[in-house]
Amino acid sequence: MADALERITNLVALLLETRAPMTLQQIAGELSEYYPVNESAIRGAFERDKSMLREIGVPLESEVLSGNDAGKTAYWIDRRRYELADLQLTDDERAALELAAATVRLADARFGMLKLGGGDGEGSAVVANVPDLPALPVLREATAARSEVTFEYRGTPRRLQPFALLLREGFWYVIGHDLTHDQVRTYRVDRIDGAVSAGQGGAFERPSGFDPRAAFPKDAKMLGDTPTHATVLVDAVRAAAVVRELGDDSVLDRRGDGSVVVEVPFANVFGLASWLFGWGEHAEVLEPADAREFVVDWLRAMVTA
Repeated sequence: MADALERITNLVALLLETRAPMTLQQIAGELSEYYPVNESAIRGAFERDKSMLREIGVPLESEVLSGNDAGKTAYWIDRRRYELADLQLTDDERAALELAAATVRLADARFGMLKLGGGDGEGSAVVANVPDLPALPVLREATAARSEVTFEYRGTPRRLQPFALLLREGFWYVIGHDLTHDQVRTYRVDRIDGAVSAGQGGAFERPSGFDPRAAFPKDAKMLGDTPTHATVLVDAVRAAAVVRELGDDSVLDRRGDGSVVVEVPFANVFGLASWLFGWGEHAEVLEPADAREFVVDWLRAMVTA
């Protein structure tokens, strides 16, 4: 039952966030780890999932497509009809619920957060590990007390007015006004070098109505100082899914075998590598050379380990 609930939860998240209705083949491709390989078995499992969703009141919408996909049925979930929009939760209450759902590591907790409008698609994982980091207590106290903090991040000194801490996909991030760059920046806590020092309380005022979820980059690859692009080759098996995620404008070349070469924006090579590994053997970074070398070295280290 746990596997079925996890599959249902991921299915709901996928159909809530899709920008266009998805066919059964597209859904099975995105959630390949949850659906069987055989086509008839996929259809049987999906029919059971559809029945379950409708039994519990999920407004699963469908339409018959035309054009190249003429005759195929595509699905989506109307977010406006699905979410409980009248609970009037404060930002702090919703954040506390999201943290609790991640902490208990239960798929049904995550399913409930989807109903409340939480879990807005920034990650596909249903469960999360809450890390224990030495810097967290200091950052929590500094955020509550409105104390400026200083620390080193990738070898560079940082001076930050911390507005909020946010847990995303099992990692803690501190979001605040970076006084050196004079702009709001986001830093992953486990990548802070050494200790964090906090100054006197009441050193700054948090912006009225500040929403850490809105300030947090939707794409983890874009957490960094200098955005750039990578050229990535994606084979035919995952080409459509990658293009759907990145958009048609990302396509640099469509090859005869169905593979595509896409331009992938990123601001940190760790995020790019994680994104690539999510596609497994179906994606290969071609350029820039230093990013390719980083990924190759990481893979070799994993094999050696």
